[in-house]
Amino acid sequence: MNVLAYYTDRMEPLTNENGTTEQALVLRRGKTMSPQTIADGRVMLVDLGTQFVGGDILSRQNGEQYFIVSKQQSSDCVQIQGKRVNAHVNISALTDKYVNHKKVGTEETVIVTDCPTYYQDVSAVMHTYDAGLLPKTVKRIVIHNSIKVKLLDRVSFGERNYQVDNIDTAKYVGLYELQLSEDTRQ
Repeated sequence: MNVLAYYTDRMEPLTNENGTTEQALVLRRGKTMSPQTIADGRVMLVDLGTQFVGGDILSRQNGEQYFIVSKQQSSDCVQIQGKRVNAHVNISALTDKYVNHKKVGTEETVIVTDCPTYYQDVSAVMHTYDAGLLPKTVKRIVIHNSIKVKLLDRVSFGERNYQVDNIDTAKYVGLYELQLSEDTRQ
């Protein structure tokens, strides 16, 4: 008997951005008491025939959304790790603007607006223990890999601008993790 059959009363519908809906058992991630993990991490158990793939954004009925950051299949169900969509950002490309072969400023071209993301502020402690962080990184964000982002693009959170300094294309299936520093360009 399938493990999910024991919890049919706790199953809830999850829907991805393509409109596919499946029943899932949504659990908190582990037994940690970390507020960040309690708020941002979920384990979702779905049937073996799931159509959900890495990088999908799953929506719960309460309005919360989660990126699928990993999937693991067992003998009777699929375990999905999810990170909560906790912000929406705008991403732009900056190009130099020239008049008569003389640089007169920069031009901003919008790549995407209202892009769902999972973001995390980077602290001094994180720099101490994570050798992969660049020295000027102040935020890490996760976005879908369909976004045509490149190094030195601008990411805007409300009134603040950040510069893309690193794009990790391998950490998650279907997602990019970006390292951002303060953007001081005009």
